[in-house]
Amino acid sequence: MNAKTVQRGWFQLTPFMVFVGLFLLSTFCFSLQLSPIFSCAVALVYSFCIFPQKKSLNEKIQLFVEGSARPTVVTMCYIYIFTSIFSYILKDIGGIDAAVRIGLFLIPSGFLLPGLFITVSLFATAIGTSMGTIAAFLPIGIGIAQTVGVESALMAGLVVGGAMLGDNLSIISDTTIAATQTTGARMIDKFKENVWLVLPAAGLTLVVLTFINSSSVHVDTALVQQSLHMVDFVKALPYVIIFALALAGIDVLAVLVGGIIAALGIGWWLGAFSFLRGSALLVEGFSKDQGGIHEVLILSLLVAGLSHIVEHNGGIAYLLQRFSKHIKSARGAEFAMAILVFLVNAAVAINTVAILVTGPVAKRIAHQFGVTAKRTACLIDIFSCICQGILPYAPQLLLASSLAGVSSIAIMPHLHYQGFIFVVVVLTMIWPKKR
Repeated sequence: MNAKTVQRGWFQLTPFMVFVGLFLLSTFCFSLQLSPIFSCAVALVYSFCIFPQKKSLNEKIQLFVEGSARPTVVTMCYIYIFTSIFSYILKDIGGIDAAVRIGLFLIPSGFLLPGLFITVSLFATAIGTSMGTIAAFLPIGIGIAQTVGVESALMAGLVVGGAMLGDNLSIISDTTIAATQTTGARMIDKFKENVWLVLPAAGLTLVVLTFINSSSVHVDTALVQQSLHMVDFVKALPYVIIFALALAGIDVLAVLVGGIIAALGIGWWLGAFSFLRGSALLVEGFSKDQGGIHEVLILSLLVAGLSHIVEHNGGIAYLLQRFSKHIKSARGAEFAMAILVFLVNAAVAINTVAILVTGPVAKRIAHQFGVTAKRTACLIDIFSCICQGILPYAPQLLLASSLAGVSSIAIMPHLHYQGFIFVVVVLTMIWPKKR
């Protein structure tokens, strides 16, 4: 990347400003009713018009396709598809309703919301992906929310928070692997550093959820016990199976496929549908698009392609250059690394990519100012997950909003964990201890 391109990089960030501006405008100005896809399409056309180099239309389209075809993006798209199919089949056999009844029966009513948060966090830590966790648990969470009178947006925020906690903490998460590999930190050292930051934030989140639980959750225990039958445990078995597969360290796509196969098998065994009908459900699960998954999938592809164009044209290089200068202390180095990965993540909307891009720069900054490798890995992983967990156009919130039937903006006030982990980490940066 030549100096002239880097100098013009601030201008190459404007396509994302256009997208975010239109996205927020359409959210708060209800008379516009612009689709997020339309907002991103406008920004994409604009990005084609401001290329600093002379490129043909075909070359620009090729760059866009390269960004959309990144392995992490394709994986997310498969998760969308398999999630839609899994939820559709489970709903058909009554598995979601059964899981809701079992959850209400097993978790004490006075600890329902905190109990769900802990369960989601443990699952995310085991499976190592926030997307797979949201896909697996949010349908159950929404069912519980509707039963006990809790807002769907609150439940979505709870699940997203737990999912981001586990994604950040898990030793098999792609963000953790990327953070340790790019900074040279040992996995176990990064994990230990991470735990002492996550525990206070998780504890504060549990306190808030306990308070909300005491004032908002109303469970008729006697009615739940009466409505619970042995067949409900059979119908909920696909959830047990995906949890077991996750604990075994199986890839999230294999976990979801295993859940689909289990749901089909249980449906055939219970006589809920025939073999041919079950085969048709595999197609209907995605084609009928009950929760707006199609829009989420298309928007994810568009955002990924747009971010690749911004990166190619020097927007990301500008951020890297801008925030690696004017650092005078270890404290300043930590703040610079945190802001850098946060802004890059906001631009590319994929936390793994943000870590891979900023990791080498963060490593050089850390070496120059005496910040340890484990601290560096921890900071860039946490701040990328914070950003990913609050962006209204990030895949996590888009998936959650689709499954919950609410806007991603409506979920944001309920992202308690993300707020607490941000405060905890910033405090350790302001008042550092010897590491």
